[in-house]
Amino acid sequence: MIELSSRQHYKLLGQIVLGLTPFLILGLIFIAIFRWGEMLPFIISLFVPNEFSYLLVTLLGLIVGAIIVLIVVGLIIITKIELPQTEGAEIINKIMKTPSGIAVSALGGGFIEEFFFRGVLIGMFIGYHQISDWAVIVISSFLFWIIHIPQYKGVYLAYVLVFINGLLFALLFYFTGSLIPSMIAHAIYNLGIGIYFIKKS
Repeated sequence: MIELSSRQHYKLLGQIVLGLTPFLILGLIFIAIFRWGEMLPFIISLFVPNEFSYLLVTLLGLIVGAIIVLIVVGLIIITKIELPQTEGAEIINKIMKTPSGIAVSALGGGFIEEFFFRGVLIGMFIGYHQISDWAVIVISSFLFWIIHIPQYKGVYLAYVLVFINGLLFALLFYFTGSLIPSMIAHAIYNLGIGIYFIKKS
């Protein structure tokens, strides 16, 4: 496991929080603009499943997250891919080699990225027509993919995996009507990859 001084450790955690906070703020701004007067009901509605129980959407998130982790870790092992030597990748590498970094990444990424990319970008713009719904899902997944390009620069398999993950998280939200399964799946993915990095180091 990587050894960091207290100062380096808190600086690293601060970088994670600072990297995720703009998505939370931007999401709240979008909701304020497009759903003024119904912000709180809209946010609450993002967590209420359409036709499924809370138990079912929770189990769905756990199962999908575990399957994604197994597939991605399997592909990493088989292809022997490594993170590129970039500043973003180095931060990710350090984050994923500390237990608190993994926890913050799993919870922060799972909650805030899902809130913005699925809850806000999809939740506010679906329900008008099936074709536009699918366009919104693809656009949201593409934007999610774009923000991850710098940290995986030149690792083409990682590009594909990030886009597919984003699409899977979007479909979990779309078909259940709740962010719960996509948040859980995303958190499990980040946690599983983090544990893999710790074991590898």
